[in-house]
Amino acid sequence: MGVQGRLPESELDIMLVIWAKGRGVTAPAILEALERPLTASALHSYLKRLEEKGFLTCRKEGKTNRYTPLVSREAYQRSEGRSFLDKLYGGSLSRFAAALYDGAPVDREELQALQALLDSLREEGR
Repeated sequence: MGVQGRLPESELDIMLVIWAKGRGVTAPAILEALERPLTASALHSYLKRLEEKGFLTCRKEGKTNRYTPLVSREAYQRSEGRSFLDKLYGGSLSRFAAALYDGAPVDREELQALQALLDSLREEGR
């Protein structure tokens, strides 16, 4: 399933918990894992909206609702990353990377990871 658009921060916070916990997470488990306080009724409103947007599904087990993501975290990240890159940097990955660099030293491992990514992209382009 494709990504259904950008999530507001409050809904994204909930999806981050669901993605981290995996399949069949309950509302109490979500509330417990959230970094900011939220009432149970507010959580249920958010969960219903996420379900309507196609981000998750709800399965009832007795009196318990279990929520499972329909959109992977990776698919959402790709969609958001592409949208961000297109809107702010005209789709230019190099302009984006240059904007992130603030003149501070870059960790050697980070540079190696970036080089490996560039090498793999170069190989794919052949």
